[in-house]
Amino acid sequence: MEGFTHPSDADRELDELRARAYGPDPDIGGDPAALARLRELEAAHRAEVESRADAPTRAPTRESATATDAPPSPRVKKGSWRSLMQRATATWWSRLAWSVGALVVAGGIVAMVLIASAPRPDATLHPTEAEAEADDLVRRLVVEEAPWLEIDTSTLRPYESFLGLEIWSGVNAFDSPCLVAVHQKNDILSEWRCAPAPADLIMDVSSTGDGFEGFDGVAGDGIIRFMLRGDTVEAYVYLMPEAD
Repeated sequence: MEGFTHPSDADRELDELRARAYGPDPDIGGDPAALARLRELEAAHRAEVESRADAPTRAPTRESATATDAPPSPRVKKGSWRSLMQRATATWWSRLAWSVGALVVAGGIVAMVLIASAPRPDATLHPTEAEAEADDLVRRLVVEEAPWLEIDTSTLRPYESFLGLEIWSGVNAFDSPCLVAVHQKNDILSEWRCAPAPADLIMDVSSTGDGFEGFDGVAGDGIIRFMLRGDTVEAYVYLMPEAD
């Protein structure tokens, strides 16, 4: 099919290794060879992206230059023909302007519908300043509990707490953004996730995870979904309906 490019073996391998590192059930931490291969492919991917960004604009081809340099055709001197062309051009521009206007209006309506129907976060968490003790604790937990993610602990930054969870963001060795959740009462790492840009970074924390039962101030089991949105983190609470 014209315009479609099949992914290379290296691309497929990178996707598979990313899934093992960043997916719902990461297992790459116990496979040093796979982890080393992921580093190698991530480095090659970054180099390829940078080389494309630095590539100069392609010079015009011989055919396009020839067509551009071709002498203009003789001017048509008949007034009736000129008048007809002017009316046709005006009509074309009028139709084009109307079509563009209609598309803009339709796009605005669609955007408004999508915004109105999209779920709204239960909370939007903003960056805060962490105490030195909390900072040291989170750094240690990240290094000890999720070493395969290779999160650069110097990039960790805290956000406002939510329902007993402390949320932190950071960047790993592959320049991928990461989120971690720390349960405040037990000082444990409840969940962690990384995702290569431009993929959305989503972290789901279960109310029945290891080390604690339930969220502070919320009755029932479920999950809290945290999504990194620029300089803020959005939190969505999803609870299972209670049995009758």
